[in-house]
Amino acid sequence: MTDDPAARAAELRQLITQANRAYYELDAPVMPDADWDRAFRELQDLEAAHPELDTDDSPTRSVGGRPSGALSEVTHVAPMLSLGNAFDETELRAFDGRVRRLLGADADEDPPRYVAELKIDGLAISLRYEAGRFVQGATRGDGTTGEDVTANLRTIAAIPQRLAEPLTLEVRGEVYMPKAEFARVNAKREEDGLPLYANPRNCAAGSLRQIDPRVTADRRLSAWAYILIEDGPDGLPSTECQSDTLDRLERLGFPVEPNRKRDLDIDGVLAFLAHWGEPRHHLAYETDGVVVKVDRFDRQRRLGMVSRAPRWAIAYKFPPEQVETVVEDIVPYVGRTGSLTPVAHLTPVKVAGSTVSRATLHNLDDVRRKDIRVGDLVIVQRAGDVIPQVVGPVIHEQGDETASAHESRPVWQMPETCPACASRVVREEDEVAVRCPNHSCPAQIVESIRHFVSRGAMDIEGVGDEVVAALHEAGLIANVADLYSLTLSALVAVSLFGRKDRGPDGRDIVVPSKLADNVLAAIAASKRQPFARVVFALGIRHVGDVTAQLLVEHFPSLGALQAATGEEVAAVPGLGPAVSGALRQYFDEARNQQTLAKLREHGLYLAEEAPQRPAGPLSGKTFVLTGRLASLSRPQAAARIKELGGKVGESVSRATGYVVAGEEPGSKLAKAQAAGVTVIDEAALLDLLAAAAESKSS
Repeated sequence: MTDDPAARAAELRQLITQANRAYYELDAPVMPDADWDRAFRELQDLEAAHPELDTDDSPTRSVGGRPSGALSEVTHVAPMLSLGNAFDETELRAFDGRVRRLLGADADEDPPRYVAELKIDGLAISLRYEAGRFVQGATRGDGTTGEDVTANLRTIAAIPQRLAEPLTLEVRGEVYMPKAEFARVNAKREEDGLPLYANPRNCAAGSLRQIDPRVTADRRLSAWAYILIEDGPDGLPSTECQSDTLDRLERLGFPVEPNRKRDLDIDGVLAFLAHWGEPRHHLAYETDGVVVKVDRFDRQRRLGMVSRAPRWAIAYKFPPEQVETVVEDIVPYVGRTGSLTPVAHLTPVKVAGSTVSRATLHNLDDVRRKDIRVGDLVIVQRAGDVIPQVVGPVIHEQGDETASAHESRPVWQMPETCPACASRVVREEDEVAVRCPNHSCPAQIVESIRHFVSRGAMDIEGVGDEVVAALHEAGLIANVADLYSLTLSALVAVSLFGRKDRGPDGRDIVVPSKLADNVLAAIAASKRQPFARVVFALGIRHVGDVTAQLLVEHFPSLGALQAATGEEVAAVPGLGPAVSGALRQYFDEARNQQTLAKLREHGLYLAEEAPQRPAGPLSGKTFVLTGRLASLSRPQAAARIKELGGKVGESVSRATGYVVAGEEPGSKLAKAQAAGVTVIDEAALLDLLAAAAESKSS
């Protein structure tokens, strides 16, 4: 970890942005909730201590993730905000103190009262009703624009299609998957040889964002409602407080969290938390905390909001449940880039309702920092109640029996050779990872194929870890291109894909299973994945999904990407020398060239088929937006610019035509002024858009 605040802030922004995309857009989290919370809090503290680091594109100012593009977009009538977090009694009392201070003398005479609702671990949605009929439903997306999932929401029995009254309104809530349904879905996926979902939240999100509503219907999702926006000049509900709104939603036919409690002071809130700390594990649904809201709406309006969250509400996160168990062994596993990841093999123990027998230790530095040794009694928790995590060894105090036993055990060492191929491992300068340099290492090959077929990459359904391992062990696939050479006759020779039967002549025959047909169909369908997906799926070091998209925008074919110089790649905003070096190393290797040639022969998209942007009055002009706009959101401003033929850039360069500076502009304003780029305010932008629109229509 760097000591430079600017470098650390940049590192945290990249980490959080990638985690947000994985969580909100891909429904495949890459970071435990507790780690995300710590990183987010650290970035907030850095930006508060160093205001010059607070950029307008920081994830501390944003909500959720951008729409994926697979579904049509919906612009919300009012932003769908996130909530600030509290992790202990001190932070909850600090929230109460802020509320009282902002309300002033009024709070002394009439102390604030709160309503507490269990926080459902699901996917935020909005539901639009006209004359009592459900007409449109959307995900939260980035808070301003979500995805239209109306057809899928119609399959959820808990969501009323008609209201008890012919009203026009919007309801917001959460779609979730009950625990029993989550267990059923994963059991079915395991039976079909498919990868398992990590938790009910991600399973619910993936189910709701299906293109085919029949898939959603098969998942048996449910929902809670908790916000009501009524049709009118201000959108305010006819009730005076949140607790009455919840009752009104229930009368209208919406399911509402049944364990909610109203009319609480802060001590009552703390008692509510204490009551649900353990019983929550026995509920039919996952809950990871409690949402605490100032009950009265007039006070909510007075308190207002900050950039991404209201000041009148906070989400308390339950602490991860911790148990003690023994580290029986520490085993390094080889990843697709050759990195060796130590994994603790534990005496099985139940944590938060699930049995845990393994937990990643991330890297050698993590093992050393926590000083975990084989034979130690350790503390294990499920970070975010999902991912097993070893906190550290149990040492009651220095000099006692636990400390002496710990010190007597040998410090764990990373092996000097790869456990999969016996090549000598290396540790590059300035890296925490220890790597196997042998690109023909069988473990790396298997992991690279697993990455290639994964949901965020080529999304080949049915080809999970077990299937990849079986195909590789049978000698059917030695690289990702071999997937497209598989035949039914080859598959049925593998026990997963065929079953023995008796033929008409009495001889034993092998009959292909349904899984074999499904796998071949999924592999064929994956050939239609766009070029950016292929680039990400190749598993090039330092090239994640966002980087892959940036690459294909600037180098829209495989030939252009292979021919790009290191300087050209490093010059792309958001990339740099690490990416350019990794690309060069990948394309220079003969085995990768052979793989790419085979992929081309099999008909995969190796060029971006981007539609040409229609010409318009703003063609050739690039805008960069910075700061908050008063009359329209930045996504809305960007959409209007693009409709009129203009482009919207993320950073200021010589190609920038205008920088639009709203309230509290970030560092982009200073860069524009230094570069002599034209700076305009929101009013000038609106005039420019109006003139362009008039020109277009004439």
